[in-house]
Amino acid sequence: MSAQKEQKARGGQRVVNFLVKYWLGLFTVVVFLFFSIMQPRFATVSNIMSILSSTCILALVGMGVTFVMMVGEIDYSCGMELTTAAVVLAVVLDKPAFSGLYIPVLIVTVLLVMGYGVINVFLHVKVKMPSFIATMGTSLIATGICKWMTNGGSVSSRRWPDCYTFLGQSYVFGVIPVSVVVTAVIVAIMWIYSERTKSGKLFYAVGSSSTTCEYVGVNVRAQKVKAFVICALLCAFAGILQTSMLNSATPYMGTDSLLNALTVLMLGATFIKTGVYNIPGTIVASFLLRVISFGMTMMGAPSFAFDLVQGGLLLLSVSLVTMIHARQSKSIG
Repeated sequence: MSAQKEQKARGGQRVVNFLVKYWLGLFTVVVFLFFSIMQPRFATVSNIMSILSSTCILALVGMGVTFVMMVGEIDYSCGMELTTAAVVLAVVLDKPAFSGLYIPVLIVTVLLVMGYGVINVFLHVKVKMPSFIATMGTSLIATGICKWMTNGGSVSSRRWPDCYTFLGQSYVFGVIPVSVVVTAVIVAIMWIYSERTKSGKLFYAVGSSSTTCEYVGVNVRAQKVKAFVICALLCAFAGILQTSMLNSATPYMGTDSLLNALTVLMLGATFIKTGVYNIPGTIVASFLLRVISFGMTMMGAPSFAFDLVQGGLLLLSVSLVTMIHARQSKSIG
């Protein structure tokens, strides 16, 4: 009997461990099914593709911030990195001399925003500013520059080439948005890099204990440089996708990016690698947030309702991550 009880206990523990590890994915499925039942049009192919396309922007920014958080820092300028990419691309391509040079302008725009990330990390690792102060300061400067470039308004032009909207408004086989395909490829690359390469795993090591990493010869500064530059790169892609989707650009495009990114970041840290910021968790959380947003909109919920739900999810995820870290510290101690 004791052996049977022990076997049952082990089986029960495995179920509990599974639920703890994958609850976010299961919860996302439940929420999706709920909205599908409440609103039959929610589960149509076209609406699912719209949800996935909308998820792309949040997923890219969320992944970028995930890398920075992996090394124990925060990038408050992620929204302005997105905005800068969109505004620079839109304004430069509006000039007659550059309107036919989409690819070169696109490449220069991405490099420019990556330079933005270099400035952020320079202020942090060289000038010794706390990362949140450095990125907050550069964000305010970038906001002013983007407002100056756009005269504080929206930019849209007939001089833009036809390929301007390709990434955001084109479809593969007439069904799957190109933005979803591009984002899926980027997600796969970032996941492989962070989870399957020695260089990527160093992010986790630095975030876990930068002091220990320095003792064993890991260049902590180099890992932080990589994290901030990767964040800027992914946010640049997000800005390019968003302006392509909207066929316009404004200096306010990334206003909610930081809050949304932090929400999916904290939710993602409760998925698979509990208590650890990770790419799969960020992606699942991004999809969940968009499912809730689309579902509530289709059901006619008031605009403030989503803010209440998002705030609740953020508090829940932070509470869970805090408890996980406390339990891990207690077990180590």
